[in-house]
Amino acid sequence: MNQTHITEFFDLIADGGLEQNDIMAMSAEVLKAEKDADAYLANDKESAYQAHFAIPLWEWVMIEQLEDGLIFRGKQADALYAQIEDAFGEGELDLAAATLKTLSNAEALALIQKELAPAYTLVNFSKPLNDELQIVLIRSNKLDRFLALCKTLELCAAPSCL
Repeated sequence: MNQTHITEFFDLIADGGLEQNDIMAMSAEVLKAEKDADAYLANDKESAYQAHFAIPLWEWVMIEQLEDGLIFRGKQADALYAQIEDAFGEGELDLAAATLKTLSNAEALALIQKELAPAYTLVNFSKPLNDELQIVLIRSNKLDRFLALCKTLELCAAPSCL
């Protein structure tokens, strides 16, 4: 694992929404956790990391870095979509979260994908920790590169609706 791959990973997800120095700091955190998990945990007494999550610490740290609008989670697709609406801003998307309430998650994700297409692709990312759904949005024209990068980093990632 190297900083170049991790930096590109964050850059693809952030899609211009973060300063390069922030992305570099996020990448450095992941590398510290990967290099020496025990030392990292010893220095982060408030970490909520649990070994039973069945993901390595560095991946947990990576997911934590995606909080606040870069990763979306929910037990139901309508809750997940509400987070996406918040990230885009009021009035930017046409689909109403209430429309999704009566649908299965698969049906709702298909509607969400239709709303975001062709610009973005919903990507299931990593092992959901406490929720059924855990996704990131990737520019559709960068999807192949993102999936290849995840494979290089040994991260689980797959488009939600294909």
